[in-house]
Amino acid sequence: MPAVTESAEPARRHALAAAAVVALVLGTVVVKRVAARVAPRPSAEDCSSLVDRYLEHTLWQREGPRRPEEIASALERARATDEHARDAADCELRLTRAQVDCGIKAPSVDELERCLQ
Repeated sequence: MPAVTESAEPARRHALAAAAVVALVLGTVVVKRVAARVAPRPSAEDCSSLVDRYLEHTLWQREGPRRPEEIASALERARATDEHARDAADCELRLTRAQVDCGIKAPSVDELERCLQ
């Protein structure tokens, strides 16, 4: 085996550091995916509440503050659609309980969407 020269040592350390960073990133991604698969799942009621909360936020963002009865009417109409049911079912399959809890508590559409990432 050839002797390592002093000039090759920094390059070797750099390569080892780069490999360690890549391993750390890959490990983090794998751990997150495994954790998401085994994490507690939200209930159908939780997911319906999340979809409602999202609709409330988007209504407020698009049209400004609304009276409670206007919000209730808009939510009632939305709950009767296939899209609401599809979004709630998708939530049950793809999201964790923690993501849904975070989304329900979120003060805005942007914050709610960050919870779901």
